[in-house]
Parts: sequence; C-alpha cells; structure tokens
Amino acid sequence: MPAIKMAITLLCLAATTVAGAQQYSSGNRKAVRHFEKAIELLQRADLSRAEQALYAAIEADTTFAEAHLQLADMMMERHTYPAAVEHYRAFLRHDKRHKRWHEDALRNIGLARFRINALANPVAFNPVNLGEAVNSADDEYLPAITADGATLIFTRRSPRTATTTAHTPEEEDFYICRLDSEGRWSHAQRMEPPVNTTDNEGAQCISYDGRIMIFTACGRRDGAGRCDLYQSVWHSDRWGKPRNMGPAINTGNWESQPSLSADGQTLFFVSDRPGGYGGTDIWMSRRVDGEWGTPVNLGPVINTAGHEAGPFIHYDGRTLYFSSTGHPGMGGSDLFVSRLQDDGSWSEPENLGYPVNTEGDESRLVVSADGRTAYFASDQLGGYGKNDIYRFELPEPVRAAEMQCPVEIVSADTLSVGQHVTLENIFFKSGSAKLYEESFVELDKVAELLQLHPALRIELEGHTDNVGDEQANQLLSEQRAKAAYDYLRKRGIDPARISYRGYGESQPVSSNDTEEGRRQNRRTVFTIIEK
Repeated sequence: MPAIKMAITLLCLAATTVAGAQQYSSGNRKAVRHFEKAIELLQRADLSRAEQALYAAIEADTTFAEAHLQLADMMMERHTYPAAVEHYRAFLRHDKRHKRWHEDALRNIGLARFRINALANPVAFNPVNLGEAVNSADDEYLPAITADGATLIFTRRSPRTATTTAHTPEEEDFYICRLDSEGRWSHAQRMEPPVNTTDNEGAQCISYDGRIMIFTACGRRDGAGRCDLYQSVWHSDRWGKPRNMGPAINTGNWESQPSLSADGQTLFFVSDRPGGYGGTDIWMSRRVDGEWGTPVNLGPVINTAGHEAGPFIHYDGRTLYFSSTGHPGMGGSDLFVSRLQDDGSWSEPENLGYPVNTEGDESRLVVSADGRTAYFASDQLGGYGKNDIYRFELPEPVRAAEMQCPVEIVSADTLSVGQHVTLENIFFKSGSAKLYEESFVELDKVAELLQLHPALRIELEGHTDNVGDEQANQLLSEQRAKAAYDYLRKRGIDPARISYRGYGESQPVSSNDTEEGRRQNRRTVFTIIEK
C-alpha cells in the first residue's frame, strides 16, 4: 500500500490562495515565511532544502499543523517511518482546519507502524535464480508450474522480430522447461503455434496435470475487450487451438491473470469490469456441467480501492496468494495470502513479510503442491537480465497445506472386474452429446490406462438425471457414451476392448430433487469387463 500524499496537494492549493498568514493554522509570520519557502523549494524538487525550511517553520511554531503534515509526507517518502509517525501525530494534535485529511493521516500512521515492525522482524528469504536454462538477458516473468513440479511455463518478453497487428516494439510469448531426473531444468523452448502467435500472449496458468492452459491475449479479432482469457487443451502430442472463454468470463473490459483450481472447477482472474471495489479486482467463476458461471467479486476483504492482481489458488483449494496495492504493505504492490474459511468467507489477508515484499512492486507467485516452495519473478536481485524467475522457501506461517501430487484416474493394480469408475471431468453441451474440449484430458487418461494395460476391457456408460422425457434421456445417455467411445477409438484403442451403453435416468446415485443431486446423476462411467 502506498502512503497517501496529502500535504502537497493541500498546500500547493493553499499557496495560490489569498496571501497572508490567515490561510494557515499558524499566525507566526516567521514560521509562515519558512513554510512558503519550503513549498517553493518542493515545486522545484529541491527536497533537501525544503526539509530544512520545514524544520525551521516548526522551530518557529511547534503547533504549525500544515508544516508537520508536509514533513510527515516527506518522511514517508524517505522511509523514515518513526519521524513520519511523530509528525502525523503532531498534525492531528494541532490541526483544526483540514479534518478531511485526518483519516488519511491515521491510515499513514498505521502503515508506517506496519513497516517499522516488518523491518524489525524480517522473514527468512533466500531466493535462488532458476539459472540460465530458464532465464536470459530478456524479461522472464509470470511463472506457472504443474503440481508434480516437473513442468514450468512462463512468459518471456523480447524484442519483436516481425511486424504484427500488436504494434509494439516487444513481443510476449510462452516458453516451457521440464525438470530432469537430476533436478535440472531443460533449456527453455518457445512453445509452438497455435498457442504462441505473432501477437502477444502472456499471464498464463496451467492445470495441475499440465494438460490445460488458460492465458491472456489482447487485441484479438475474437476478443470481447482489451484483453481476454483463452484456453488451450493438450491433445496427446500437441496443444489445441486456443478458444476464447466466452461471455461468461470475458467482457468489453480487461480480463487477465487466471488461476485454475486443482479440480478444474473454479477459475480466479483479474478484471477492471464494473462492480469492483477499485482499479482491478479479483473475481471467481465456478464451472457446472462444463459451463462457466457468472463471475463473482471476492469482496472487500480481498479487494480494495487499490489494485489487486496475480491470484494463485493453491492445490489445496483454500489458500489464495495475490498482490495488492491497497492492503498495508512495504510500498508499491505487495504479496499476500488469504485462506478460505469453513463458512465460505476469506480470512483477512496476511502480508508475506519483508524482505519477500519490498518498497518496489511484487506482482505474483505460484506455490508448489507441498506448500513449501514459491516461484516468482524479480528485477531487484541481479540475475541474467531484467526480470528473472526465482524460487524460495516460504515462511511457515504463510504456507499452504501440503498436498500429495495428484494421481491418475485409477491404478490398474487396484482395479477389479465389475468395478465402476466415474469420470469426474467429462462435460457435454447442454442437451447434446457433443463433448467439451476439456473432456479430452480425462479421456486421454483412460486411453493411456488402456495402452499401458493391454488386457483391460471396459464398458463406457452414460447416465442422465430425470429432467425431461424418459425416452429422450435414454437416447441422450447412449449418444454420450458413444461420444466417449468414438474419442477413444480415435486415440487408437482397439474397438474390441471398449463398448458403450446408455442407462438414461434408470440408475441414479443421488436424489433428483436437488440441483446437486441431478448434477451427480449426470455422469459418464466406465466398468471393468476384463482384466
């Protein structure tokens, strides 16, 4: 949170009003003369002499409220926080004219005290540069990492080599690295089209398994606003064509910086759309039956009159890291953590501490599945170029809960003939047997399971809720099971090893009297026929 600079605006206005001591709290002509000299010096950016003149004004009249206020602002800018507190308190004691500034003075006192405490109690912070395989002389930033810690995707900004519709001298593209068995990152490779284009792409997140990427692109023909969110899905050996996430997510404003929950059902992102609390806010959308719902603002506990950005929802689904200029911090934007409470509210954000946060801008971090290691970008730690990507061990109080690396759908060793396995992330368009692209990720896992275990035979089952005509539901369930069957055949699975069947609404697993029950009944399952 930046300090509120009250005095310069107030006193520059005062200096242009009717001349004379009556415009100030002090009637001491010598004090006023020193004070007006200080204002003149400030307008010329001669800060050292202006400070001397302010001290002279206060020496002539210790109750000169405006001089205390101006000096307090200068001390905040200089990071001399104890002196800033002293002069803000003097302003509050002696001022009778400028009540509208009292709330801001109190806020700055709180901010100064926060910084005094943070500087006196630094947290452990030992950032490690990820090395020249990842970083270069260009800008690297906004890292995203898979839950197993083995794949890193980040944005690199470099000089533009071709003329494009972006009309900018630099281009932003995605680069990818993989961790080898000895814990070393492979040399960063530029991701191929269609994810990267000749225009700018950036601010991405990656799903826990590395198969879905959501990112920001600006100024595209299919965009709704200045910048939109797009999604690309991994198809066995390539990334699919990115598609705009549609009007439920994107507006005519600015959407960016996504973060996807581990189960793929909740999306956090940043927007300056109407309905927020400040410049940019963090919003959240939940997916139901493959459709993203209307985003909701995270509310005033998280969002402020400043700018919130860079959300990262940890794999535990409850720990949110983000940056803010509105919560008490060291200056610029700081990094914070908040936790989802049992009642659905967010806890009061906690600053990650100094020197993780500095007087500069800290924009975003992502955290490993075990909650211990954070990855972030900085231009304040030396390195190979401007912004480089680093890792560091998070202090214990701000760690997320440890999560085991997500496993595949099932292990063949635990399967038994007749066992039913529900596929959690199979989505169809409403009333249709057309698969959403995200469903390919789950079906790819089934294909991999079958390829690894050639003796397995399965039956794919489609189930519906009881809404609508029973015969229509029966037909729809058969068509949906066949859609999954057809996809597995395209993946090279022998049709003799897979079959399909629709059960309509005949085998509910929950009550059809509630929306949640109906959602559970709309499902795709596979059953082990032979092992």
